[in-house]
This record gives sequence, structure tokens and C-alpha cells, in this order.
Amino acid sequence: MNKRMMKAAVAAVAVGGFLMGTAGTASAAYDKDGKLESGEFGLYYNSGRLGCVFDVAADNNFADDYFKAPSGSCNGKGQTTNDNTASYWNRAISTQYVFTDWYKEGIQGSLPAGYYGDASSNFKNEISSTSLIGR
Repeated sequence: MNKRMMKAAVAAVAVGGFLMGTAGTASAAYDKDGKLESGEFGLYYNSGRLGCVFDVAADNNFADDYFKAPSGSCNGKGQTTNDNTASYWNRAISTQYVFTDWYKEGIQGSLPAGYYGDASSNFKNEISSTSLIGR
């Protein structure tokens, strides 16, 4: 009976390791690489979805996040995302919530799936966090 239990435990560890390995590839779309891909939410440095982009699923605090260029350079490259966003595009399949303060504080705005545009006066250069869940 001990050998059977040991084989089952080894099999469970192997399956768990496989699942953990594949989970990493499933979240690869959210790697903040400066490429706005399907399923991501993008914040742009300039109005009109111009300049560098910060691509994200959700983030409670933009203080340590920066605009990136997938290749070459663009306006805003290396600038902090915190309080520095002029437009956005929600390429996710659900509503994205933005907040003017860290950790879902301040003014809350909601952007439905597929929505893009320039930030309103309440949000332009004021967005500090984002979430898939509102307050």
C-alpha cells in the first residue's frame, strides 16, 4: 500500500508542476511589454492613442510602472505611468476600471470592453491604478 500511495503522490506532484508551468504561458499576454495585445488594457502617454503604451491587466499602483516601446522609441518612453496617461484602449473582454489614486481609491471610471478614447478632464494625467473589479 505504501508503494501505491507514493506513486500517487509522485503523479500528483508531476501534474501540479505541469499545471504551474502552463499557467505561466497563459499569463504571458500581461507582461507589460509595451505591445497592446488582445485581452489587455492599454494606457497611452499621448492623446489619440499615440506615444508609448503601458499594457496591463490590472495593477493597484502605477508608481513603479513605465511606458515602454515594443521597438525603437516613442513619446513617453521610460516615463512613469502614474498620473501620466492621456488616452486608453480596453482590448480586454470585460469592463476595466481606472482610479485616480492607488489601490482603487479616488475617482473611479469604467471603460467597457473594446472602448478606446482620450481621458476626460477628471482622468487625464491622473490615473494611478486599474482593476477588473470596481469598488
